[in-house]
Amino acid sequence: MQWAEEEIRRFGDEVADLVARYYGALETTRLGPADPGALDRLFDGPLPETGTDPFSLLNEVRRDVLPNSFHLASPHYFGLFNPTPTVIGVFADAIASMLNQNMGAWCHGPAGIQIERTVVRWLCDLVGYGPEAFGTLTSGGTLANYTGVKVALNEMVPEVRDSGVGAAAGRPTFYVSAQAHYSLDRLADLIGLGTQGMAKIECDASARVIPSALERQVAADREAGRLPFCVVGIAGTTTSGAIDPLEQLADVCRRQRLWYHVDAAWGGAVRLTRRHAKLLQGIERADSITLDPHKWFSVPFTAGAILTKDRGALRRTFEVRSHYLSDRGFADHEDLNLFQYGLAGTRRLDALKVWLSLRQHGRAGYEEAVNRQIELAEYLAGRIAGSSDLEAISPPSLGVVCFRYLPEKLRGRGSDQDLDAVQSRIQHTVERRGRAWISTSMLAGRRVIRFCATSFLSRERHVDRLLEEIRLAGQEAAS
Repeated sequence: MQWAEEEIRRFGDEVADLVARYYGALETTRLGPADPGALDRLFDGPLPETGTDPFSLLNEVRRDVLPNSFHLASPHYFGLFNPTPTVIGVFADAIASMLNQNMGAWCHGPAGIQIERTVVRWLCDLVGYGPEAFGTLTSGGTLANYTGVKVALNEMVPEVRDSGVGAAAGRPTFYVSAQAHYSLDRLADLIGLGTQGMAKIECDASARVIPSALERQVAADREAGRLPFCVVGIAGTTTSGAIDPLEQLADVCRRQRLWYHVDAAWGGAVRLTRRHAKLLQGIERADSITLDPHKWFSVPFTAGAILTKDRGALRRTFEVRSHYLSDRGFADHEDLNLFQYGLAGTRRLDALKVWLSLRQHGRAGYEEAVNRQIELAEYLAGRIAGSSDLEAISPPSLGVVCFRYLPEKLRGRGSDQDLDAVQSRIQHTVERRGRAWISTSMLAGRRVIRFCATSFLSRERHVDRLLEEIRLAGQEAAS
């Protein structure tokens, strides 16, 4: 298994060449998709009895893996929150794998843990938290949201840690927007509340949660014997990029004595900009916040983050004692052992790619990229406004726009079901052709085409090309 230094160097040069060629070809690379049946045959086979030359394996990667992958790094990708990764982040992942640090304990990852603490401090500063704030990196927004709501439960209903939710004086309940991310549905079950332990609150015409409806629901639940403990605000909904009224939600939480968690997995990055930072005014009042550097910070997967205004809240929720954790190697730096601040025991050195990406590009570089992607959504909104065959369903928000294609024969007389079917067919056709990628979602009861500018490589010409693809697919769908 040991390689000579020269062999490592030669192989590394080949991999670097592969990465360079990949980024250089993204403009013209077909996004996908691949045929599942063909891929099953391509990669099927028994566990090999003997080894294979690594350079031959790399050739197989070039021949079989790259052409059959989905290339969401493309500037023609306008789908979900999956940006083009920074190049330095790609190489940082290789270095992190080489070091193979376990970031759970300081004695196993001293430099990495200090880097993560620095990254977390930067993120805390970004959202407006003070020096008492803390946090850790996670695998993504799902685990960060889980952590935030679990901390809320333990802090607001402390008896549940030792005695479980059955010991609470009522059914613990938390509140989310009807537009909230699906991870919140999952975590209601995972933390033992059941799906009935989460209440979804109605939204206004702009897909923002209605604070008065929230407050009425909290009062009604208390009257019914439930135990409200947390509100989750959304800073950038998945469907339309809508931002809940963060200040008003903070006021509700203060009056009702509730924990306030904000899911800013995507939208938190606008705090990097001077022009748009005010969109998240009030986020600094949250007790905990989810951010995802692997979204709008363009860091390679995986890199999420959970931040808490009170650093002790994470420790009180997750601290454990075990006989082998009493060794001197653990005890000497106990306050730096990150496994005591979150769910994960084994933790990868994901902080390195976040740290290097932020250091290489700086706040100014990120500000330029985020501003440009927001401007692309505004550019698209302008193109839609000037068209007879396109209808805007939501205004541009955080780089997201929802709209519909209106075939001439259905314009003004087609049913919602007919138009819904057209949007679905457009998405399927665009995906199948592989020259661009777009998603659909439901908004205000209608199927919409969802545009999201996620790549720092995208420009207006890519938006124009996307509209050509949509119109071509729309004409086919209508016929």
